[in-house]
Amino acid sequence: MKIVFILLWLPLFSICQNTPNTKLPFKTTIISDSGSIKGYLVSYSDSEVIISVTKTYLPNSTITIPASAISKLDVKHKTGTTLLGATLAAVLGFTITAGLTKNMGDVDNDGKTSFWELLYTAIEGTTSSNRKRRNTALIVGGAGATTAVIIGLVANKKVSLTFPLNGRSKFFSDNKHKISELVNF
Repeated sequence: MKIVFILLWLPLFSICQNTPNTKLPFKTTIISDSGSIKGYLVSYSDSEVIISVTKTYLPNSTITIPASAISKLDVKHKTGTTLLGATLAAVLGFTITAGLTKNMGDVDNDGKTSFWELLYTAIEGTTSSNRKRRNTALIVGGAGATTAVIIGLVANKKVSLTFPLNGRSKFFSDNKHKISELVNF
């Protein structure tokens, strides 16, 4: 009966593991006593950090580094902005800022300005026969698009730990909560 009970709980424990070929989002740089290692964070415990040298998780591509050998640990989580994401951010920034240059009024008379009304106003402003209105909408929209792209490209989260010479393992176990705030496996 005990064996059946253990076998029923076995699938629950296998959920906590990384599956092969999954992308690892946390870029990691570890400066240890033997040199610098760059990779992607797989897991960590009180006494060690496991990183993968490839962006996708493969069980045979991991390196285990004991906390007692680490001098500095950097973990970054880039927001994942790609060219498509930057383009969408630019379009959104352009639409909102160009739409706010001269609000044409409440189109559906509900007392609120919706995204669709901003979009309508942005299109109307950039295609307006009034040259001053068109130029203002294009300049302000371009500034909004540029701001949205810059924020999207540089927005990332980072944790950096510099270990003391003595008591590195204790330091890591005391400060691993900072990594836990960033990493949510």
